[in-house]
Amino acid sequence: MTEAKVNPPETQKPSQLKWLIPIGLFVLFLAGIIFSYRQNPGGTARELPNFNPNFENRKTGAAPEFEVLDLEGKKVRLSDLRGKAVLVNFWSVSCPACLIELRSLASLSEQLSSKPFALVAITSDRMSTVKEFLDETKLKLPAYFDDSGEAAMHFGVVYLPASFVIDPEGKLVDSFTGAAKWDDPQIITYFQKLIELYQPKKSAP
Repeated sequence: MTEAKVNPPETQKPSQLKWLIPIGLFVLFLAGIIFSYRQNPGGTARELPNFNPNFENRKTGAAPEFEVLDLEGKKVRLSDLRGKAVLVNFWSVSCPACLIELRSLASLSEQLSSKPFALVAITSDRMSTVKEFLDETKLKLPAYFDDSGEAAMHFGVVYLPASFVIDPEGKLVDSFTGAAKWDDPQIITYFQKLIELYQPKKSAP
């Protein structure tokens, strides 16, 4: 009587496919979000920063100095902007929350273009990537580049977007983390009051 030969069960190798599928789907989902924001930055609801306009009674410290490059590759320091109210915003093309607020940031900069005000939108992205993004979206955003990440480090930036308000004397007066509606009338009034506080007082006739 011959014995039937029993073949040993095949050892099943762990399938990498079951891990690749969800990872791939997540990447596609994330890419879709970024693409949608590229097509319509500022298309969803945003918060309104709860800034305190009572500047006169506030004790503030000097904002950290930094040096960044503008879109032409020219060096710009925070101290170069002394005499202006400054909004420093840290952002990235790969940050969906950042893309939400870009259109309102550009609008804020445009509405205050005749005032001593400067928007400094700082990113660590490649200059070519940002230029392509701005061309695609037609945004007039004053973008600046912090290749080393030193500016973000000096301000203690952990999450993007992060924004900091600096008065014309170079003092840090407010900060906000998250996407915001920067062209809201309340915010426009806030910056106008900050600017007016440092304007030369007209002498009475």
